Amino acid sequence: MKPQSTAMGDNMISMEEALRIIQANTARPRVQECSLEEATAKYLAEDIRAPEPSPRYTNSAMDGFAVRLEDIREAAPEAPAVLKIVGESRAGVPFSGSVQSGEAIRINTGAMLAKGCDTVVRVEDTEEAENETVRILTTKRHGQDVRHRGEEFGLNDPLLAQGTRIAAPQAALLAAVGIERLKVFAPPRIALAVTGSELAAPGVTIADHQIRDSNMIMLKSAVQEAGATLVSANRVDDDFRTTVEVVEQAAKTADIILCTGGVSVGRHDNVKEAAEANGFAPLFWRVLQKPGKPLYFARKGETLLFGLPGNPVSAFMCFTHYIRPLLGALSGRPFGWPTISAEATADIANSGKRAAMVRVRLKRDDDGVHHIHEVEQQGSHMLTSLCFADGYIILGPQQTLSAGERGKVYLFDFQKETT
Repeated sequence: MKPQSTAMGDNMISMEEALRIIQANTARPRVQECSLEEATAKYLAEDIRAPEPSPRYTNSAMDGFAVRLEDIREAAPEAPAVLKIVGESRAGVPFSGSVQSGEAIRINTGAMLAKGCDTVVRVEDTEEAENETVRILTTKRHGQDVRHRGEEFGLNDPLLAQGTRIAAPQAALLAAVGIERLKVFAPPRIALAVTGSELAAPGVTIADHQIRDSNMIMLKSAVQEAGATLVSANRVDDDFRTTVEVVEQAAKTADIILCTGGVSVGRHDNVKEAAEANGFAPLFWRVLQKPGKPLYFARKGETLLFGLPGNPVSAFMCFTHYIRPLLGALSGRPFGWPTISAEATADIANSGKRAAMVRVRLKRDDDGVHHIHEVEQQGSHMLTSLCFADGYIILGPQQTLSAGERGKVYLFDFQKETT
């Protein structure tokens, strides 16, 4: 597939155009077969039909006695039906005979219902007597406390649809019907390169001219939260040759390369040139947005490369709005974000010339209405604007979301449903 791009000159593109280009250059998700144990948190790449019914056999829902309804139809505490106990059916050890008129068998929850029986009477509605007999004190209906073969689902009934996330309940269901291997969408492979000679790694004595690196742990966590696989992570000084080598190595194993820093216009911003030296075709650079204007996107074959801004808030906002939904699409999900409609408590204005991703908090009132509160500190270096926010709204240039007006909030928590 030939890369689809826009003009790279000095013109910035809109957020909508950036998303269009990213989606147009997204490869089809890879499919892999794996064991059920390896499938946790992955998404099904196939529809699953039941290879057997559930329950597999008719069984008891309670501890008690399996009987024939015709023998106990008139049973009452003052006139109990008396039946002979001829055996027992336990879970994993069924009764091998057939129950005849006037007979009953003890039965445990989950045990196979014996031939001839059609009803289970709970222990508390019986009294065991001498000579291996039981008094049935009451009965309610035919088929009482019986789980019939196939009542949950039958052979070849649909179980799970393509795109379903395998969590604990889904894994249990598949195990219950004997499915050991299945096809899933392979998690996208991510290589991370954090550039900047000023960055100090954790545990290293920091010099006066350095800052502590927060982008590495932030993006590692973001990649893992998205269900992707991190194949490499490197800190890179502002050196062109080193940056070229890191990009070259990353391209050998990764579906997506994420670089932070080095995408602006400074003499030591090397990411764009290093990508192009490795044969990546630039698709866009700079987006009409705040934060995150110097976002860079390139492609080589099926491998994508993003150059994120070095400021941590800018990097995170670009990751959340552009890369997180891309990782979802590569994992077999729709490209998109969880959103919620909420009401502004006060005017929120964008007086700038670029679209603004404004971080906001949500509060729900007693009537269940969500209200938007703008986070006070919006600087691209202020990580508290992320920690104290539930998501963000997008305001166009010179746009105001007025008090009482409803707006769409893009949620940071991608596990929530869109409403």
